[in-house]
Amino acid sequence: MTPRAVVIWITLALPGRAFAQNVSGVEVAPPTVTVKVGERSGLLATAFDRAGNVIPTVRFIWSSNNMSVAKVDNDGTVTGVAGGVAIVEARVGARRGQAAVQVIGPPAAGMQAGGQPQTTARPADGTGGVDPFAGQPPGTGPASVMRIEPPTVYLLPSENTRLAPRALKDDGLPAAPVAVTWKSLRPDIASVDQNGVVVALSAGQGTVQVTGSTGLTATAPVVVQPSDIAIEEPSPVTLGPNEVDTLHVVVPGQGGRIVSPLTMQWASADPNVARVSLTGVVTAVAPGKTTLSVSGLLQTKVVDIVVHRAVQGLVVAPKVTGEIPVPIQGTARFEARALGADGQPVPEAPLRWSVADTTLMSFDAVTGVLTGKKAGKTQLVVKGPGPGLAYTWAIRVIAAALKLSATRVGLPLNRRYGLHASFADETGAVIGPATAVTFVSDNPPAVAVAEDGTITAAGYGHARVTASAPGGKHAAVDVFVQGEIVVVSTRSARPQLYAVERANLAQLRKVLDDSSTAGEPAYSPDGSRLAFVSTRDGQPEIYVMDADGTNASRLTNAPGADGDPSFTADGRAVVFHSPRTGHRQIFVQPITSSDAVQLTQEPSDNSQPSASADGETIAFVSNRDGSDDIWLMARDGSNQRNFTKSPQVKEKSPHFMRDGSLAFLVEGKDGGRTLTQVVKADLASGRMTPLTGTDLVISDFAVSSAGDLLALVVNVQKNVQKVFIQPIGTGSGAGAAGGAAAPVAIPTTGAEQMVSATFMP
Repeated sequence: MTPRAVVIWITLALPGRAFAQNVSGVEVAPPTVTVKVGERSGLLATAFDRAGNVIPTVRFIWSSNNMSVAKVDNDGTVTGVAGGVAIVEARVGARRGQAAVQVIGPPAAGMQAGGQPQTTARPADGTGGVDPFAGQPPGTGPASVMRIEPPTVYLLPSENTRLAPRALKDDGLPAAPVAVTWKSLRPDIASVDQNGVVVALSAGQGTVQVTGSTGLTATAPVVVQPSDIAIEEPSPVTLGPNEVDTLHVVVPGQGGRIVSPLTMQWASADPNVARVSLTGVVTAVAPGKTTLSVSGLLQTKVVDIVVHRAVQGLVVAPKVTGEIPVPIQGTARFEARALGADGQPVPEAPLRWSVADTTLMSFDAVTGVLTGKKAGKTQLVVKGPGPGLAYTWAIRVIAAALKLSATRVGLPLNRRYGLHASFADETGAVIGPATAVTFVSDNPPAVAVAEDGTITAAGYGHARVTASAPGGKHAAVDVFVQGEIVVVSTRSARPQLYAVERANLAQLRKVLDDSSTAGEPAYSPDGSRLAFVSTRDGQPEIYVMDADGTNASRLTNAPGADGDPSFTADGRAVVFHSPRTGHRQIFVQPITSSDAVQLTQEPSDNSQPSASADGETIAFVSNRDGSDDIWLMARDGSNQRNFTKSPQVKEKSPHFMRDGSLAFLVEGKDGGRTLTQVVKADLASGRMTPLTGTDLVISDFAVSSAGDLLALVVNVQKNVQKVFIQPIGTGSGAGAAGGAAAPVAIPTTGAEQMVSATFMP
């Protein structure tokens, strides 16, 4: 029992010292108080430990720096003595808290108006006396100049702050401390006590002066002006359970300076959600919402507090392990969401985004948009509330090029095309959609372009549409507006190419004026080029030109009549037949080369090639089995095999459709009468579907890329041919594919004949 009694005795005998050792701060509330002469008012002192917790039952030592203005009892009760300002202090060990007391009434004898004491410095007595050396750093040697820190003071009415004298040598280093006295040159605006505590009394500009015992002086302007205070942290302040944050009160009208926390007093509307210390230290308690208020300097401000549920993880997009390329001036979007323990989103949880090198890119946390600024590698990081809640993206900002969804486009009148711009890396690979792109047409009457890149074919002709992105990146597309249907007509005596729209079959327009004959036209897959056969150089050769009839150039140059050109799926080459080796054979030749590659061999006759839309297959006509049948082969000429095998009929003019099916012409005999019909075949199953009846004598045909229209070359009488336009599935006659609508002939004049046709894709 004796040891326990000794321990208890020691604990009870030294309470003040034990508590003083744990106190890390003292606050006095309210921080400012105004009383009349003879009036009493209570002050409350609170002690806190390092964690911000209140230490109860602490005994404070109270003192006033100007007993002639206001005195204070041991319980913190202030009594006004005479007009002026006094600083009341509560002390525990080395920790102190202060409040400014303004007393309204006549000043005491020996006081200037405004509360400026007319006393000299007195040694500190530990109970609120004066320390003439207070605030001076240790130094050596005599002082040559006196300074005041801060050099300029900004205060609100009734606010106070403490100035520090600086005795300095010639080299700017601290000199040995000297005793100083303080004086206000405008005591009606601001008072100063002999500890350097300045109190703002009224609006205006005053000056305080410090004088050293060696005669050195310094002054500092004191600007007192009414201004609204504000809470620096944006509302709402969001915290997770048990998180701690510190709020600050600032004066926006005075450069955003921070107000001393001892001047203000904080309170929480709901301490069960969040509690706050007198100096603005907020501790989140439990999920919910509340408000905090701060009062002082005759003002009150409020901030919303949101305490969110605990966050257990993050979900981000995109979630990648490698580098993400972003063009200079290009953008990329990133997202992140906080998830609780139940896997549900916690939308209130704050996410903090950061960029490792802001010279390379910028990031807008509100929109989640990252913008490249300069080439290089850096990182984008998002952090959630809690340890380990972070995700990092490696970003490579590159000097990307602008790339359009097409470089050449052919369009019939009034058709639209959606042009899309993308950024591409150094290899030309698309890395994402381009942003902030502008589009301009150099020939709006022919080709109009909208802000989103939508092109409209407004009139026949050619235009270049240029896309421009931030950073000086440009890309262009050539647009050719031509008639949807191109036919070969003898309207001008010799066969020439004419264009017409399905909506106005009577309005033919000449595509070009060939010096000889032109025939067998074929559009490229993008509609921007036409391949055709011309005899302008003495024999039938393949030519390629722009869809508007310009820039015609000869592709083939070999003995024999080259014919039936058809573009490959990529538009970079033409397949055709030529008898240059004896019988007609299939050749393929790039449009930028003079070298043709032979795909079929003697001794059979092979002709009329057509390339599939996927670029993998070529259909053609061959008589190698004794009759004209449809054959198939790979694009390099390998794997040649027959698709049809019918000795009683002839198949010719194969045309691949966009859906991969194959349309061709079937010709047979019925009682001495020639019957022709266009059919469509499924390559996988071989199943055939008629597209026309058998009442017309069809010698050739073309099919639209959409598969909705046929152009039929019909022998209307001996040695007379016309082109009829027929919707697919509405043929006429007893053997028609269905419906009763008759094909419509493109009008002709006189002895005019039409012998070939093609559709723009």
